[in-house]
Amino acid sequence: MQKRPLIFFSMLVLSILLLLGLSACNGEQNSQNDNNKKKDATVTVNKNLNAKNVQSPPVFVNNRDSNTVQIIDSATRNIIKRVKVGKHPTYVQVTPDGNYAYVVNSGSADVSIINTKSYEVVKNIPVGKSPKGVNFTTDGKFAYVINEGEDSVTVIDVPKMKIITVIKTGRFPHNGISSPDSSEFYVTNTASNSISVIDTESQSVTDTIEGVKDFPHNITITPNGKTLWVTLTKSNAIGIVDVKTRKMTETIPVGKGHHVIDLTNDGKFAYVANIGDDTVTVIDAESKKVLKSIQVGKGPHGIAITPDNKEVYIPVTEENKLVVIDTKTNKAVQTIKTDAFPFFTATIGSRGTAYFIKKSMEERHHSHEMESDKHDDTQPESAKTLVISSPLLKTDKSYTYTFNSIGEYVIHCAPHPYMTMKINVKDGKKMREQTVEIKNYTYTPETLEIASGTKVKWINKDTVMHNVVIEK
Repeated sequence: MQKRPLIFFSMLVLSILLLLGLSACNGEQNSQNDNNKKKDATVTVNKNLNAKNVQSPPVFVNNRDSNTVQIIDSATRNIIKRVKVGKHPTYVQVTPDGNYAYVVNSGSADVSIINTKSYEVVKNIPVGKSPKGVNFTTDGKFAYVINEGEDSVTVIDVPKMKIITVIKTGRFPHNGISSPDSSEFYVTNTASNSISVIDTESQSVTDTIEGVKDFPHNITITPNGKTLWVTLTKSNAIGIVDVKTRKMTETIPVGKGHHVIDLTNDGKFAYVANIGDDTVTVIDAESKKVLKSIQVGKGPHGIAITPDNKEVYIPVTEENKLVVIDTKTNKAVQTIKTDAFPFFTATIGSRGTAYFIKKSMEERHHSHEMESDKHDDTQPESAKTLVISSPLLKTDKSYTYTFNSIGEYVIHCAPHPYMTMKINVKDGKKMREQTVEIKNYTYTPETLEIASGTKVKWINKDTVMHNVVIEK
């Protein structure tokens, strides 16, 4: 009499286990079928990301005028450490696996590599003149450092921390982004109004996207790799570039000044820092509509979105602070004090390094045997001598210089070196003072012919700061 309930219970348990097993098998089969369907192009979170770092990623802030990088715990928003780097650190990016931060020192023309566990500089690598942007292929194999001052890109083997080649680009390149499958790397050429397309296997420019007006500056890419989002300095807009057709298809108006952009890792929203009007523009990436403009303080430059898409970090250059934006409310929720002139920021997964595309085709095999001293054979321009560099000029401020020596002078702006003009000084009677207006990232007039002893005054009419660098 007592055995019957026991037998019934045993049969019930076996039935449940059998059903669970069948369900698991079906689930596994469905999963395999789904994987097969998506095998050609699957966008996934980068498998190399450190899980602990993704949950509370450290935020790296470059402080240009104090030659430091501050590392901030995004969970507590406390400063973990302050690291001394090279001269005038501008751009920074974290490797796709989260193990290193590459800090570009524009003043000393090198890259400081910081270990993200010890927060120590483990290596300094010399690169080209006036380096600016840095980014990685999403597989983590290569770093590309953009040398704005010599129209080139330095390619670094990330595992070996060694330079493998230098690639010539268009005029005044500024920043770059990898395709999600790591096959191509795109570089903005500000003065050429173009984007250089680098094949990462041959490490050579295989195509140039023309007509990216005006003054393409910073850049990112959608998670599916189909469109590039490019900041257009002179037209105060974001240019949308179709990767397949190699054409800019539309523009989205944003705030004033040169801009920095980042997309959320799900590709739904873009955040744009506008240094000229102290705002951050929020864009719906699908509709291409501006959702909001957020006031953050004077001179926002740089932007980084956390891997969970919950927070946006904005350095505010003229107020020495880092602003934290909550992406749910799109409101600034906290400010963190920084060192002098916080110029740029990065965290794990920011600017396109958090996703990559798996392809069904055989994986590309990159050659690491290129000689480290490989350079372009193009002869360099004759060296110019620095005469003087003015302080940064705020709106309506001016700088005056007297040209006493005969000769040809080239003028440019240190923060925006694609801005240039020429002055030819000849012998003759001193002329009245000449005025040059700085507006819309242009010197007007762009050429002057004057007699020795003549004064030239530059007046900044832009909403961003410029300066006057005189070379002969």
